[in-house]
Amino acid sequence: MSDNYPVESTDLSARGTKGVMSAGAGLGLMGINALLGIPVLGWVISAGLVVLGATGVFGKTKTDKVSGTIALVAGGAGIASLLLPHVTRSLLGAGGFGLFLFGVWNIIKFATGIRKRAK
Repeated sequence: MSDNYPVESTDLSARGTKGVMSAGAGLGLMGINALLGIPVLGWVISAGLVVLGATGVFGKTKTDKVSGTIALVAGGAGIASLLLPHVTRSLLGAGGFGLFLFGVWNIIKFATGIRKRAK
């Protein structure tokens, strides 16, 4: 029954933001995973992600901290791929795909919320 009521605008904007950010992060993580296969470029990207992630973890907003943590973990997994290449590459691929699916789900919920508000 509650599905028939209009969606709050704050919930709607949060779903849209989460959807776009998660889908973009998932695609980015899968792209980084593909680039980690190139020996020197993968190491440079991993080190850059660790540095960017460390600065993001100490950010002021919650979004900075979350994105910094994701970048730090992705960079750490990239560095760990030197020792365990198949395990870390499969984990990064699965994580990127999961983030992408989460983003698509939130975009779908955002679109249905927009449709409900238009009625």
